[in-house]
Amino acid sequence: MKSLVLWSSRTGNTKALAEAIYDALPGEKEIGEEGRISDFSGYDMIFVGFWAFRRGADMVARRTLSSIHGKKVAIFGTAGTYPDSPAAHDYLENAAALLPDDSTCAGTFICQGRVHSFHVGKRNEHAQKVHPMTPERLVRLQEAEKHPDGEDFKKAGAWALEIVNKL
Repeated sequence: MKSLVLWSSRTGNTKALAEAIYDALPGEKEIGEEGRISDFSGYDMIFVGFWAFRRGADMVARRTLSSIHGKKVAIFGTAGTYPDSPAAHDYLENAAALLPDDSTCAGTFICQGRVHSFHVGKRNEHAQKVHPMTPERLVRLQEAEKHPDGEDFKKAGAWALEIVNKL
């Protein structure tokens, strides 16, 4: 079995998670940044990673997910939100919905990750209206700064191994 792990990363979180997944996978495998590999024909399993953006995957990952035909795809991501939150569920569900009808989502995984400084620093008026900086939001963003951590990497690796063992 040959696996491919792809990632798109803004702050390095998703790349680090992709590396943990890659390290956990048995057999023949490759890793690369999304947008640099477009021929998926030689792979049995494709892992696609994204950073959370507007209730889904970032734009590079969206293009990648929508271009994978006839494959089993596992989707993973990082977000500033808690992994068990409705927002995290939406990110994964919306990312999986991008797969063409002839591909199958083999599973999903998301963990918290630090966010771009825009979200915690000085923000424009529109951003403040859409996502006001409440005390709860600030606590969540401060917690996100600690992730992904060793436990997140361990969980991601176990998840990836479970995915390939099912095949």
